[in-house]
Amino acid sequence: MKILFVAPFYRPHYSWLKALRRLHCRVKIFKLSRFPANKIINYFRLQTLINQFQPDHIFFSGGLDAVLPFKNTIFFTGVAPETLSLAERRIGILSKLVVVNDPAHIRVWDQLGARQTICLPISAIDPDDYPKKMAKKIYPVSFVGTLFPYRQRHLSAIARLYPGLKIWGCLEPGVKLLPALKPNYQGLAEGKKMVKIYRQSLIGLNLAPSHLPSAGNLRAFEIPAAGALLLSDHLNSDWYVNGREAVLFNSPEAGVAKINYYLSRPKILQKIALCGRRRTLKDHTYCRRFRRLIKIL
Repeated sequence: MKILFVAPFYRPHYSWLKALRRLHCRVKIFKLSRFPANKIINYFRLQTLINQFQPDHIFFSGGLDAVLPFKNTIFFTGVAPETLSLAERRIGILSKLVVVNDPAHIRVWDQLGARQTICLPISAIDPDDYPKKMAKKIYPVSFVGTLFPYRQRHLSAIARLYPGLKIWGCLEPGVKLLPALKPNYQGLAEGKKMVKIYRQSLIGLNLAPSHLPSAGNLRAFEIPAAGALLLSDHLNSDWYVNGREAVLFNSPEAGVAKINYYLSRPKILQKIALCGRRRTLKDHTYCRRFRRLIKIL
């Protein structure tokens, strides 16, 4: 299968590319820029590449320059449709297939008039990033992620009851760190550093973005892949079994109660973490995701 991969190419996109090539797809890349002024230029550059390469499918994954849709476009989006630009929504509606991260988004795209929508989800892991050899555990509970204001409120409520919580993350422009979280904040962590932190953690805390009610964000799969117990405020039972492969909590108080419970029962914690890792390596890899998509196509 010949695939033209159109994307801005952030960290996950390189894992997508690697998985597609492992599945013996012939892939060419077209990198989108972050500058809307390049839209018209990119449209003609992309059209030239399509004419030369003649792809079976065009995989399009967002971009501020939002080039116009082409025939045989598969539109990937990990966020809620209302957060996309009008141009990106138009591409999704006109594409032959929209691939989303959360089952709740299927209904919204149907209402917008999309031809067909499926949830893989897009988020997954590359097993090569998660070595078999377990790392020494030095963090009882850790959180890594963007420190949105609503997340900071949840984290501060948890940290008030469990002061040992370690937090890494970036702040969006104009957002400041709550004073209550300063003793817990450890700085930035991305890529390999983020993986290392979770590999060294007994429990990985996941606060799913508000637009992903099934917790289809990357951390939901990265935490168990690293061998930490996934403690999440949302959990899709089709992806992980609560109490067996991951643990669900519904309030800061309940979250801290479960932290204390599992930290005091290391064998149970280790068993759930191991089951979560096995499930992730079996069902939640990018190769698995794209194998399923190719079968659908």
